[in-house]
Amino acid sequence: MKCESTSLNIEISPPAGISQRAISVSQAFKSRSSLFVLDNKNYFPHISLYMTEFPLENIKEISKNLKQLASETKPFIIESTGYKQDNDGYIYVSYQISLKIKKLQTDIVKLLNPLRRGLIRKNDKLRIRLGKYSKAQQKNVQLYGYRGVGNEFNPHLTFAKLETFDKTALSLIPKYDFSFEASKIGLFYLGDYGTCHKPIKIFNLSKK
Repeated sequence: MKCESTSLNIEISPPAGISQRAISVSQAFKSRSSLFVLDNKNYFPHISLYMTEFPLENIKEISKNLKQLASETKPFIIESTGYKQDNDGYIYVSYQISLKIKKLQTDIVKLLNPLRRGLIRKNDKLRIRLGKYSKAQQKNVQLYGYRGVGNEFNPHLTFAKLETFDKTALSLIPKYDFSFEASKIGLFYLGDYGTCHKPIKIFNLSKK
């Protein structure tokens, strides 16, 4: 019997001020035909921690486990390190890989990977067949269902996705500081281009 599944994104939800700043940057790329624009309605600013396929029937347990983990995790500062654009036209701000954000990802993957039941997103299978992932990324997909784990983790907040690389694109972004205190993690349905499309639940990190 085939398992009904869906793609989910477990992420860090930025505070309101940072989200609005990211939305304003994203809006500037509408004129460059970005394939999505952040708006906090259909596309939410976020920093992905674990993005993979899960059985639909496990969403309740995933939510329960994230709630428990959030209650045991204290807020921490994450520092932005600059703007980048990759060869696929994704435009984003990068973040320093601190011990705290690395531990948070490790804890989430360890907690939730068994609930994946070995499922892999169709997009990841396709990219592996097309040779778009490195050997390390392929191994991560097989083990965890997500390429960006461990040494391949690249914390970032994406503003836009252009159809092709645009060497002038970063000149549109003001020199904002996107550093903030991470105090919320979210469980979202995954949209196109790695976006967070629809929230399922947001969890506050412990203030104790």
